Amino acid sequence: MTLTLANGRLDHTETMTQELSGIADDMTSLLPLFRDGGSISGLILPTEHAARFKAMAIDAKAMLDQQLGRANDYSMNLLHAVNSGAGGYFGGPSYASVEEAAQIVRAGIGAISRSAAKPVSVGITRPAYVDPVRTAQLRALISDKWDFSRLVELCRELNVAAANQCHMSTGFLLRSIMNHVAPIFGFESFARVASEYPFAKSVKAGMQRLQGQGRDGADFHLHQPIRTQESLPTATQVAFSQELDVLLSEVIRVARASGE
Repeated sequence: MTLTLANGRLDHTETMTQELSGIADDMTSLLPLFRDGGSISGLILPTEHAARFKAMAIDAKAMLDQQLGRANDYSMNLLHAVNSGAGGYFGGPSYASVEEAAQIVRAGIGAISRSAAKPVSVGITRPAYVDPVRTAQLRALISDKWDFSRLVELCRELNVAAANQCHMSTGFLLRSIMNHVAPIFGFESFARVASEYPFAKSVKAGMQRLQGQGRDGADFHLHQPIRTQESLPTATQVAFSQELDVLLSEVIRVARASGE
């Protein structure tokens, strides 16, 4: 899921591009101010105008860096254009370097405008299918009878599948966890756990939903042969993270209570 930033960013970008456009125009306006320095020096820009060009180039680079990131191609080429003049920042720029610098700034304006036209997406972090607190509690259990390492791994893989929208795999792993924990409650199947274990009424409803809708959905996709037309599951069909959390909390409670 993504969100698109509002007009504030676009307004800021428009202001920045207008300022850069003004700098490019001011750089171009320096070109008629070059004077013939003779056969040795060629065209030179008077000192006061050279200093102005230097200040404009610094401002333009700072704005390009802010909009496009440090060391972007336009800023780097602007530096090269300035420094490739007769004296770079340490002397008067050449006619060619001023002309090139103005064109680079204009090209940078185009890049900023293209970047601003793209929606900026902000990722929204979804909660893990299996809460990390539950996984940590399972990992910390000490038992002479039960080895919880496989259950912890099933939970880890379930989180990976759910995070990557692997909905069928999510259902399969959920079904595996239900089968895996049944012996902790004293039964060979989760169907009997859901129907016979003396859970509190509110807990029992969730366990029966896992056994019914959760298992049935997983079994359907696990055993369904290929058909001429298919309808793939969505995240809604495997949305049993709350019921699973209750189940795992009961696993932890029973294991701690038994002292095993």
